Amino acid sequence: MERNGLASALRRGLWVWVALIGLTVVEYLWMVAHLPGLIPFLLVINLIDAGLIVYYYMHIAQLWREEE
Repeated sequence: MERNGLASALRRGLWVWVALIGLTVVEYLWMVAHLPGLIPFLLVINLIDAGLIVYYYMHIAQLWREEE
């Protein structure tokens, strides 16, 4: 992988990590505040978390890419 590609991949990984932390903080604050609609909200947040982890960190998208 060339240097620009590696830098881009690392930057994207960092942004995904920041997004996961942000979603976790929102989830925690929602639970602490006892806001209505807790279960559906947590389900949606956890599905987004799982999707980000599977797509970016488990590299599931590479299963359908052509080999270079």
